[in-house]
Amino acid sequence: MDYSLFDDAKCISMIYNDKMPDLQDVEIVKMEIEPGEDAVIYMSVDTRELPQNIPSKWLIRKVNTVQFLIIFISIEFVEFNITNGMNCSIAISNNNGKKRVCITNNTDRNKICFDTESISVKKISAYVKNTSAPAE
Repeated sequence: MDYSLFDDAKCISMIYNDKMPDLQDVEIVKMEIEPGEDAVIYMSVDTRELPQNIPSKWLIRKVNTVQFLIIFISIEFVEFNITNGMNCSIAISNNNGKKRVCITNNTDRNKICFDTESISVKKISAYVKNTSAPAE
């Protein structure tokens, strides 16, 4: 993941330091699209990729999931075909001065792609996500 394409990813670098998450196995928990001339996407993304030096309060709570709130400003959709948010990969690249974001479902390869002017991470939280399968 090329974090240099983010306008603001300080909160990620403060927690992850030198080993930033690659966001290749994430779950899109929530996506809100705010339409308009400068459309905005608010996306909550869960990852199991914990920092190497886990903050002590996370250790005490035994967290296993980190959630990022990522904001994309002034978006223009290129492709919109995704089935669910489980097991996705996020790729961000430079596209003639804009940033091209592609979110691909790793199971069926469906994807959402859009160009954006601005990418920032506004919030990071951590919690314990139940990973056990439901009893039959």
